[in-house]
Amino acid sequence: MKRIFIAFIILITLFSCENKSTPTIYPSKIGVDPAYADLVKKDKPIESIDLTEKKLKNKKVVKVSKTNTVKPVENIDKIIALSSDNTTDVLTVSYGKASKEITKNAAQTNTFTFNSDSAKKVWIKISAQDTLANIRINEIKGPFDSIHGGPFGKETIFVLPARGEYKFSISEKPTNLKPYAGKYKVELKLLWK
Repeated sequence: MKRIFIAFIILITLFSCENKSTPTIYPSKIGVDPAYADLVKKDKPIESIDLTEKKLKNKKVVKVSKTNTVKPVENIDKIIALSSDNTTDVLTVSYGKASKEITKNAAQTNTFTFNSDSAKKVWIKISAQDTLANIRINEIKGPFDSIHGGPFGKETIFVLPARGEYKFSISEKPTNLKPYAGKYKVELKLLWK
């Protein structure tokens, strides 16, 4: 009798622990529901309406205003060409490091060259006393035309796939209207990892 009573208590506790009030959560579908697929399509360009005159029944002339088309903003950061007063300096690498302080004129580009015989990467950093100075690493070119990159910020690590002489230029960002004139420091470190 005790065994039946214990079995009955165990059955009651097992069935009473099951709580049906907790909702079951199912994972959501991956992708877009077909009902909303037309909302995800690419944006169509806004068509502009020319200024036209429309005559109404009472012969009044009404001008329809022109809607503005959406134009892309021309503040894309891109590589700029070397200036006419571009300077070229050779960075002599000693124990895998080089540094140089240079004075830059407004809207002037400065080009630096260095030789890499065995390094796999190069770390370049430019710094000025004014931390908001409008200067950046404009472009890096390698010994072959296929090796190039840019624009970069004030610090970058660039992969050196071939041995030879590399050049990099320093310039202003074309998106910033205030050109930088003053001193700045260039630091270079060759990396083998």
